[in-house]
Amino acid sequence: MAQRFNHFFNKTDNKIMPHVFTYGSLMFETVWNAVVAGKYDCSSALLANYIRKAIISEEYPALISHPGSPGVAGVLYFDITASDILRLDEFEGKIYRRKQELVLLNKDTPLLAEVYVIKDRYRHIVSKKDWDPVHFETTGIKSFVQNYIGFQCSKD
Repeated sequence: MAQRFNHFFNKTDNKIMPHVFTYGSLMFETVWNAVVAGKYDCSSALLANYIRKAIISEEYPALISHPGSPGVAGVLYFDITASDILRLDEFEGKIYRRKQELVLLNKDTPLLAEVYVIKDRYRHIVSKKDWDPVHFETTGIKSFVQNYIGFQCSKD
């Protein structure tokens, strides 16, 4: 477990393998496993200074910088391969950019992770409503899996 806290560096094979913080559809195993090829350890985590909002007329959320906010709860996946990072990039599409942020593991251990944040030029599609993970899990996930275009390119 101590290897995870060494800034992405996997001592086993001398490769840099980033962690990925997820806060929306990818928090759910059904969606995550449909996108990536590998099997990864994961843990709950918190990203401070951000808020999670719904996308207008969609089932998935956007992450927006909001200094001073308590943050967004999500799932942190550890040591993601380069090929799966590319799959995630394709899945997230053109409206998100991947950036590094510090997340809190177990509410007190900071860890650097990749995070997908909505690009400024797409902020107009973000609702004022919070995104509800319980609604997604109970109602939205089925239509999301059937309709989201990101699935068409993520497993090639």
